[in-house]
Amino acid sequence: MRTALGTIGRRPALGVELGIAATWLLLLAAATGAVGAAAGSSTGGSSLGAGSLWLCTFGQGGMSGMGPGMHEARGGAVLAGGLPLLSGLPMWGLMAGAMMLPTALPAVRHVGVNSLYWRRRRAMAEFVAVYLAVWTGFGLLVLGPLSSLMPTDSGIALAAALSLAALWQLTPLKRRAQRACHRARPLPPYGWRASAGVARFGLFNGGACLASCWALMLTMAVVSSARLAWMAVLTAVVLIEKTNLKPRRTALRIATLAAAAAEGTALAVLLGY
Repeated sequence: MRTALGTIGRRPALGVELGIAATWLLLLAAATGAVGAAAGSSTGGSSLGAGSLWLCTFGQGGMSGMGPGMHEARGGAVLAGGLPLLSGLPMWGLMAGAMMLPTALPAVRHVGVNSLYWRRRRAMAEFVAVYLAVWTGFGLLVLGPLSSLMPTDSGIALAAALSLAALWQLTPLKRRAQRACHRARPLPPYGWRASAGVARFGLFNGGACLASCWALMLTMAVVSSARLAWMAVLTAVVLIEKTNLKPRRTALRIATLAAAAAEGTALAVLLGY
């Protein structure tokens, strides 16, 4: 018992870390359910299995496995209005938590260590809520236009998103935002000022992270297959970028990889794959 309490004391963000791990497990279970649902539909079974949440919204995979809120039951036409957008937000929030929250763990630990012990967990929860709200707001902006893509456009959209990410990696604004991700802020200790200070820090850190990584995250809105693999690769890329001691060289390498992936995707579209 003492060992467990000591571990929690030394790792104030342990709860958030466990939450990230649980999110990845949930996404893995959803992806596995999506494969099972696709297999069931190919043999004449229902396609609305556990994978419908995973497949909703984006690109070709999303169009093929949408649940009842995304497609009409028989006509297959996409419903007008905000239903596609709203049905995609839960998955977008899960992806943001799994991909971007690990990069914000130093900020979460800063909040935990610099808050009074009795309100430490509350302060970290407030930070995480604001941080994810920033990424959810970004999702509101991108899911609406991108959810209307036709299946045949998904490869072209992915190549365009990767090209945009490669270009963004080389801009001064990207480097400035990346530096801002590492800046800490003093946190008031008591009362509503403490909560307001944590919220301001979450908004600042989340905004800097969004400004740094929005182009890479945009690719997740248009990728149509192997989404979990894309998530794992992009999460590793962002983590390496944020923790590397030579950010300019790392940014150049990531830009090169993104450009190569864009060229490969475009070539695959041209060849009909």
